[in-house]
Amino acid sequence: MGKLIKYELRKQRTSRMVIFIALAVALVCFWAGIAFNSGGLAGISIAAMMLGAVFVLFYTGIEGILVFNRDLRTKQSYMLWMLPRSIWEILGAKFISAILQMLIVFGVSCAAVAVSTAGAVLTIGGLSEFLEMIRTMSKSFVQGGLDWGDLISMAFLMFLVWTLVIMTGFLAVILARTVLIKSRFVGLLAVLLFFVIDFAVARVYDLMCMIPFVEAANRVEALGWSVWDVIYYVIVCLALFGVSGVLAEKKLSV
Repeated sequence: MGKLIKYELRKQRTSRMVIFIALAVALVCFWAGIAFNSGGLAGISIAAMMLGAVFVLFYTGIEGILVFNRDLRTKQSYMLWMLPRSIWEILGAKFISAILQMLIVFGVSCAAVAVSTAGAVLTIGGLSEFLEMIRTMSKSFVQGGLDWGDLISMAFLMFLVWTLVIMTGFLAVILARTVLIKSRFVGLLAVLLFFVIDFAVARVYDLMCMIPFVEAANRVEALGWSVWDVIYYVIVCLALFGVSGVLAEKKLSV
């Protein structure tokens, strides 16, 4: 599967390079602002990096769906089904590469913001001010009622929900390509199917929350989530992956 993942990641190499070049420009501008005492330039640069980190998180995930749709439209992915690999391994590589692309770009962007902020504090205020910043942030963190467990849980839940979005998009594309494979309206149908699937998942979740013990569990959780929410979304992700695999095997294999 490793070779398949590398192959899929190469398809989004151009977008990664564009994002990293833009990030490098922002870093140069930031440190130029620090070097020439231009607070405005430094502030705009760090703000751009922070907003960019959020933007690329969403963009790269959506791009994975768009690349999959393009592959099916241009028949590129059809050739993959001819490899001596199982459909599940091929489709799994596509899912994993889409998620990895998102995590790689988002992680690099966040690291750039963190290093720039720490470096600026050290450059301007020295080590003592840097340590004071860490102490203040830690104090605010504790007083806000959060701990590392909450942050890890929040990050995991965000990852799970975004994984659900990617899997929903993949299933919508496969459904559209198997129903209207030669139509010019396949893209529109895929978008509509995405929202239909998302609506169905949300409605089933609402019904689940009406179960007394599930509703009680939701109320007592600090983050508004419970183990039932995690179980539900994991099951939904697995179900979407399973349906996508069955359709790919029956409709897209050559």
